[in-house]
Parts: sequence; structure tokens; C-alpha cells
Amino acid sequence: MRSRANAVLFLLLFVLPLLAVTVYQLRIATNRYHSDSSITISKQDGGSTTSAASSLLGLVGGGGSGGNDPLVLLQFIQSVDMLQFLDAKMNLRAHYSDPKVDWFSRMPASYSLEQFHDYMAHYITATYDLDSGMVLLHVESFNREYSQALMNAILERSQTFVDRLNDKINTEQTSFFEQQLAASEKRMRDARDTLLAFQRDNRLLTTQSEATLVTTNIGEIEKSLIGKQSQLEARSTEVNESSPIIQTLKSDIASLKTQLDSEKRRLAGSSDTALSELDAKFREMQFNLDFLMSVYKSNLTQLETARMSAAERRKFLIVVTQPSIADSSIYPDHVYVIGTAAMILIMVFFIISLLVAIIREHT
Repeated sequence: MRSRANAVLFLLLFVLPLLAVTVYQLRIATNRYHSDSSITISKQDGGSTTSAASSLLGLVGGGGSGGNDPLVLLQFIQSVDMLQFLDAKMNLRAHYSDPKVDWFSRMPASYSLEQFHDYMAHYITATYDLDSGMVLLHVESFNREYSQALMNAILERSQTFVDRLNDKINTEQTSFFEQQLAASEKRMRDARDTLLAFQRDNRLLTTQSEATLVTTNIGEIEKSLIGKQSQLEARSTEVNESSPIIQTLKSDIASLKTQLDSEKRRLAGSSDTALSELDAKFREMQFNLDFLMSVYKSNLTQLETARMSAAERRKFLIVVTQPSIADSSIYPDHVYVIGTAAMILIMVFFIISLLVAIIREHT
């Protein structure tokens, strides 16, 4: 009687379940095809490329431990943002909810975004290898070409992610200097326009050249005046005071004196158009323009330095291993699944058989 009961238990707890698992694995389970790839992060530093141990977080915060680098990329690859991108590009829901896929592996079409994300975590995995410093990607799907295409899409989005981080650090590091440069350039242009308007309104090139011209004119007038006065003294001993030649010389002398006084007032007079006043205003405007030009050059140098620094911190996504395409399906591993199921079922059978025997002994 006991042997018959054990046989029934063995049939119910081991043979039939194992048969069901075997039939499911060999006849029903949909084959899954994988694609693998490995990537790393490099940076340009002084014209040479360093390996992935350099910090991806340097893009975000300007430094940090290289051990945190993969965490940034892993978090992004496994994020909802990546899932939504892949769903829009590769139509993930349609593929993994295909009615042709067996019911155990198939994703229900009614899954929410959160459930969809949890489901895909079993089919898209990313791990970090501490020894090689590489991010290892593994993708499984129900079509070999689809797996490879899905891996390529992940790499494409990861490249965009790194590029955006590069743009962010470049913008953060140079935007301030660009604003300063634009402001100093505007001030310099305004000062230059003011100086040009001053020169145009007063009809001068520079006050120095104008002063040279006035000084030359004064010298020539004084020379002419001395000559006229000498002629007047010589003629005064020869002709009458009221003679026309004497009157002409006196008129010329008076005219020269008036012209000389005008030139001297122009050179150092008290009017707004006096050359000394113009020179003071001109020098002030020229000094202001020179100062603003030096500020502009300094800001330009700082901007170029910031750009070079940003370029040195620029990171690159390196695909070490190109996405593979499966030659055959190795998932699910039928032998492993059936063998594991057999071990678990035989353990369950022995445990329940033992419990039944103990109960019989106590009844």
C-alpha cells in the first residue's frame, strides 16, 4: 500500500511536472537570441587619449572617482528614458508582446510603464567589469537581427548621452566668459564710436598732429611778423609815416598779430575749441578706449583658455566590442532548466514522502 502511495506521489510530484517542464522547454518555449557589446569612456587630455578609468563624472562636476564613472552610464542605460527611446525607435512593446512568443516569456500588452521597465530589466542588462574598466552590455530578444539592432540603438543613445554631457560642461565653463567678452566688446565699440565722433566733430585726426600743425603755423606767422617789422623799421627812415607802403606794412603786421593771437588761443586758450581742451578730452577718450581694448583682450584670452580646458575634459564613448549577432539560440538553456527542475522536483518528492511517512507513523 505504501509503495503504491509512493508511486502515486512520485508520479504527481516528479514525473508529471518534469514532463510538463520538458514539453514546455522543448516544444513551447520561444528561443531567445542574444547580442553582446562592451563599451568604455575615454577623455582627451593634452592630445592623448586616456582609458576608461578617467572620470565620466568629470563632465558633471569637474572630477570625482573613476569608480563612479560606470554608475552614471549604467544608470542611464537602465533608465526609463532609455526604455522610452528604445520603445519609440524599436517598438519594444510590439516585439515582446508578440502572440507568437510563449505565454511564460511574453509580456502582457497591458503592462504599465513601470511594469514594462521591470520586465525589460531581464532582457537588457548592463554590468561593470572592475578588471577591464568596461561596461558590458547584454541584450536578448526573440529575433537575432532584432537583438543586434536593439544593441546598436542602445549604443546610439549612449553616445548622445555622452555628447550632451560634453555640451553641458562646455557651456557651463565658457558661457560666463562669452558673456563677459560680449559685454567688453560692446563697451569697446561704444568707446571707439565716441572717439570717432569726437574726431569728426572737431575735424582732427589726433590732437598731437593738430598741435604740431598749430605750432608750425605759429612759427611761420612769427617769422613773417619779424620780417614785416624789419621792413617797417627800414622804410620808416626812408619814407614819410603816411606813405602807402608804410600803411600797408602796418596793416600786414596787425593782421599777422591777430592771426598769431588766434593760433595761440587755439593752442592754449580757454574756449571749448582750444587745442589744450581738445587734447585733454581726446586723451581721456583714447585712454578709455585703450583700457577697454585691454579688458576685451583679457576676456578673449580667458575664453580661449576655458575652451581649451573644456576640450581637455571632453569624454568619448568607445565601442570596444561591436554588437554581435547570434548564430543560434542558446536561451533558454533547455538542459539546464530541465536538469534544475528535476533536482528541485526530486527534492520536493523526498520531502513530501518523508512528511507523509512521519504522519503515518504517528497515526
